[in-house]
Amino acid sequence: MKNLFTLTFSIAFAYFSTGYLSNSLLAIEGYAVAAWPPSGIALACFLLWQLRAFAGVLIGALLTNLIHLDQVADILHWQVFLQAVSVTSASTLQAWLAYFIINKLFDPPLALSSLKQSIPSLIIGGPLCCLIAASLGTMWLVINQVIAPYNAMNNFIAWWIGDSIGVLIFTPLVIAAFSYRYVNQRLLIILPSLLIYMIICFSFYSAASVKKEKDQQRQQAKVTAIQTNLAHRLDEIQSHLALLATFIASTDEMTYDEFKRFTGRQLQYSDEIAAFEWLPRVTREELLTHQQMISVELRSHYHVKEKLASGQWQSVQPRDNYFPVQYIYPSEYSELVLGFDVASEQMFAQLLNQARTTKKMLVSEPIPLMLSDHNEQGVLFFHPVFADLNNQYGFKGFAVAIVNLETLAESLNYNQNTDINASFYDLTKPAKPLEMFNANRVGTSQIAEYTLAVGERVWQVLLSEPVKYSSWLAYWFAQIVGMLFVWLLITFLISVTGTNIQVREQVEKQTKTLRKEKQKADKASQIKSEFLANMSHEVRTPINGIKGLHYLALQQQDWSQAKGYIEQADNALSVLQRVLNDVLDFSKIEAGKLELHQEPVDINNLVTEMRNLLQFELNIKSLEWVIDYDWAQHLIIDTDPIRLKQVLLNLLNNAVKFTPQGRITLKIWQHHDMTHFSVIDTGIGISEAVQPLLFEPFSQADSSTSRQFGGTGLGLSICKKLITMMGGDISFSSKRQEGSSFTFRLPIISPLEKAQPLDSKLEHIAVVSASFANVQLLLVEDNPLNQQVASAILQTKGCLPDIAKDGCEAIKMLSEKSYDLVLMDIQMPNMDGLQATKVIRDELMMTTLPIIGLSANAHDDDYKQALACGMNGYLTKPIDADMLFQTLYQHLMGQ
Repeated sequence: MKNLFTLTFSIAFAYFSTGYLSNSLLAIEGYAVAAWPPSGIALACFLLWQLRAFAGVLIGALLTNLIHLDQVADILHWQVFLQAVSVTSASTLQAWLAYFIINKLFDPPLALSSLKQSIPSLIIGGPLCCLIAASLGTMWLVINQVIAPYNAMNNFIAWWIGDSIGVLIFTPLVIAAFSYRYVNQRLLIILPSLLIYMIICFSFYSAASVKKEKDQQRQQAKVTAIQTNLAHRLDEIQSHLALLATFIASTDEMTYDEFKRFTGRQLQYSDEIAAFEWLPRVTREELLTHQQMISVELRSHYHVKEKLASGQWQSVQPRDNYFPVQYIYPSEYSELVLGFDVASEQMFAQLLNQARTTKKMLVSEPIPLMLSDHNEQGVLFFHPVFADLNNQYGFKGFAVAIVNLETLAESLNYNQNTDINASFYDLTKPAKPLEMFNANRVGTSQIAEYTLAVGERVWQVLLSEPVKYSSWLAYWFAQIVGMLFVWLLITFLISVTGTNIQVREQVEKQTKTLRKEKQKADKASQIKSEFLANMSHEVRTPINGIKGLHYLALQQQDWSQAKGYIEQADNALSVLQRVLNDVLDFSKIEAGKLELHQEPVDINNLVTEMRNLLQFELNIKSLEWVIDYDWAQHLIIDTDPIRLKQVLLNLLNNAVKFTPQGRITLKIWQHHDMTHFSVIDTGIGISEAVQPLLFEPFSQADSSTSRQFGGTGLGLSICKKLITMMGGDISFSSKRQEGSSFTFRLPIISPLEKAQPLDSKLEHIAVVSASFANVQLLLVEDNPLNQQVASAILQTKGCLPDIAKDGCEAIKMLSEKSYDLVLMDIQMPNMDGLQATKVIRDELMMTTLPIIGLSANAHDDDYKQALACGMNGYLTKPIDADMLFQTLYQHLMGQ
């Protein structure tokens, strides 16, 4: 298993599969497993493949700890995620620590050929180190309320013994499978051990299945009892309401006292009904008379009202019919709901009209109960009342029962000797289910769900009960005895087999160690070569353009034309500067963390820039330059401009390099949602044998290509990676001695993030007409050429700086003369810029003197270090003149 990916996948699969099977088939109460194979597999993998096994063990442990999730989305809960990560870390740490201790104490570690050495090694890796995962895992299960505190000790013992026996059995088995060279030696140990192990597991699984089936039967009996009780309770509610409707229908002029006496007796037999109401039909003409009559009867002000959206009460609006709450019992909240016109709510109006039309009892959607101070949910049962009961003629109104859903759910366990929780959901509209009452509590699990019809509505009932843990140690002890027997068998077989191959293992170990050291050395050499080759290729591409443009500028007599070439060279220099920053950060590129950002790119300007950059080489080789592009379209695309220029320059330079005569064609067009770029040459072409490897790193047509044309073979590989990162793809076609055509395309709508504009106050400082003639400035720079360049740039604004060649000379000059600002190089002999700045601040006590750092180091850490030692600003080389003058203006002019 030399391939790291294969090794990682195999370890993770072995860890997860054995853990899953053990949890599924051999776990008691979900956690107690007499032998936990993953613990032994993890330790064996560390002993066999050292730290290369780390990723596989970590992934396998994490997947195994996610088995207990009810759904994948549970991992988004921070407690669940933290618990999984914590137990995973503890399991991995346990295996690695055991490997580390065994390595330190024994040489060689866990030698199967030595019984005296293997047993102490397994004791350390098993019972001793297995305390880690058992302790931390149990602690997290208790904290997250997965198990009760009183079960913590049982869980800890089971976890510890399971891990320990897993190490004792499976660590030597895995090591034997990969350590012994001959198949018969492996089979002699593995087959008998696994056979006995599987027999014990199968026997236990059979016994556990019988127990589980009986538990399910008992649970189903509880669910059936709850279902029957719920149906009975609902039938009672409907019967009470029907009886009330009959009483009202048979009474010509029912008084509140009669209503109270009748409903009071009914409420004694039904705790689920919070209250009864009577809603008479009142026409618009009868409204005033109705209000006066009820006010006299109840001896209080009574008026028919409705509720605004804001929650305020107001008198009802004119309607043909009203259904006010005339009577309610119990009457604790009568002042709140008495007189409320139920028909004023659209939901109730439709329900009342349906009940009246169909002449059936109907149930409302779940609503907050006005009769409760605890935001409890309830439903209303509406029973239409007719004067003629037989013919259901002479509609009088509605008898209403207000049902408290929480009370209904709690009453289901009455006389059932169960502790099952019931939750209700309204599924009348499947696309919009409504939660009626949710009784789910911490430490419960769902055991059943079903639907039933109630008053023309569809209810879903979810039943759950608390997770119970019973003492399973006696039932589990039989597993332990059998697993210990397996361990003794393995120990005996390993001792017999290992004695015959002890010398062979020593030789193989030395050979393996030497091979690993050579691989490490070869890998380090390869990484170094790739790094240097990559840097060379990336730097030479823009330098080629800069050199050619400088040559063309020197040949020009016309200053404006020469200036244009110099500006193009400056653009290429910007490309070089950015490429250097990325290449020097080699680890970032190798890790796939190179960031690209989209900006608008003017194709007209891009083509002009490519032509100017290549003109010198084209003229030298007398190649024809053809641009197949419709300038009138003036295309604008959004992508990373620097990387687009880098890819085009690479392809065009390759075309020029491998074309001794003929022409180079650059073709650009748009089709559908993609922009296409094609570079076509009439050069030497590429043989069919090497075309499949062309985009691989360090690949070229053949060895003679490198000798004749140079190059590292990284260019096309880099181009392909950049194009892919920009959301595009690249293809090519070529024939030997006929030329090549490379075509890549980029999406018009780029997937890259937009480039963020620099939010710097320096950008708003205009220094075109600024002068620094009267500024006393000290330039601290050790390099003569840099002294000359910086002085010349400053002289363009009238400033003639004094120059110090190192930090010591700068301190001396500052002690003798007063300066307005110091430009301080960072890296200098004798005393660098950071040390000099600390002396200026701490010893010379010049705390207000502006000091601006200068350095070719452009990392964030360098900038932070400069500010930490007392500098006021930081500029990177090569010096940007505008940025330099803006910085001086900011610190000198108080901007």
